[in-house]
Amino acid sequence: MTIFSRALAGALVLLAAAPAMAQDETQTFNAFAVVLANGSVVRAGDEQLVVAGNLAGPMFIETDEGPQQAGRVGCALSSKIDQASRKTSAAGACTFTAYDGATAWGEWECAGYELVGCRGTFKLTGGTGRFEGASGESTLIWRPTAYELKKQLDGMALDNASGIVLWREFKLKGK
Repeated sequence: MTIFSRALAGALVLLAAAPAMAQDETQTFNAFAVVLANGSVVRAGDEQLVVAGNLAGPMFIETDEGPQQAGRVGCALSSKIDQASRKTSAAGACTFTAYDGATAWGEWECAGYELVGCRGTFKLTGGTGRFEGASGESTLIWRPTAYELKKQLDGMALDNASGIVLWREFKLKGK
């Protein structure tokens, strides 16, 4: 399911691997995270589903020498899916944790199609350590690779959906 697009907040984790930034210096990079998603699926109408879930996994920054692991990302999300048109929209927030313990967080939103993915925007809203006072934004893309819905006594659960979250042209500005 492509409800997680954007959340993917991997851009923040990417920042963790980037060298310390000088004040007011802007860095531009691409990043991605390989994530697993879990959550609850609730029927909100005849052809409408709402998903509340989380994504988590390692984050990578793209370099000239290939991907470099930068830390981990965890995101919360809420998504609406219209089963008739297969259109989906989602929004959420992510926290990125670099290997040195610095964190960054931000919010995202996206729109697209179920099982295809969604595209939207990510905006960095704060951080700690070397990301304190940083700001930035990027395009966020969620591309699911597989998902499984399991019936539970109280409804349905999204269990171990996998995919990739991409942050394109992430512009990060230091404090």
